[in-house]
Amino acid sequence: MIRPLLWLPLAALSFTSASAQEPSLEEQARALHALAGGTYCEPFEGGYVPDDDYLQWTITYQPSWSEDAEEEEVILIRLFCGAGAYNIQHAYYIHREYEGLTPLAFATPSIDAVYDGEDGIDGELESVTTAGMSTSLILVNSDYDPETQTITSFSKWRGIGDASSSGTWAFKEGEFVLIRYDVDASYDGEINPETIIDYGQN
Repeated sequence: MIRPLLWLPLAALSFTSASAQEPSLEEQARALHALAGGTYCEPFEGGYVPDDDYLQWTITYQPSWSEDAEEEEVILIRLFCGAGAYNIQHAYYIHREYEGLTPLAFATPSIDAVYDGEDGIDGELESVTTAGMSTSLILVNSDYDPETQTITSFSKWRGIGDASSSGTWAFKEGEFVLIRYDVDASYDGEINPETIIDYGQN
């Protein structure tokens, strides 16, 4: 039989031990990243890993559905996925109080580029149109700006950067929504993107 006065310290010790075993948010995110990123984000021995392979930001916002609503908080997480000669890939995750930790998918337009003649991308660019929307779990050369609460990406289609796509996703009501997307599909040696989506900042 355990005496009452001895029971309290033992209970506290048991609780501390259980709490110490609970994984941190970073540990949870890395475990989820290993699953959600699949083989595409799987690191290989001796491969490049930047010092900032894990970053997180806390975002507090006032829900618009009621002036009396309490402020809500989400945690945005960026994890390194991989790198090539001129592009670095990241995956993003978001932690909410009720949903917990989930991968963050980004709306991305599907692009149709039409070139003149039979030279393919080496021919003159005739038109760029959107064929619909898809989502992506990976962003290229991306970053988050806490001041504007936007995530931006800039994907080079080849090293000199004369063909590319770039997007901007703004934080609104606990989500990141696509507000701008630019495409340079010309492969003409010049940097001359055109905006194909622009919802503005409002």
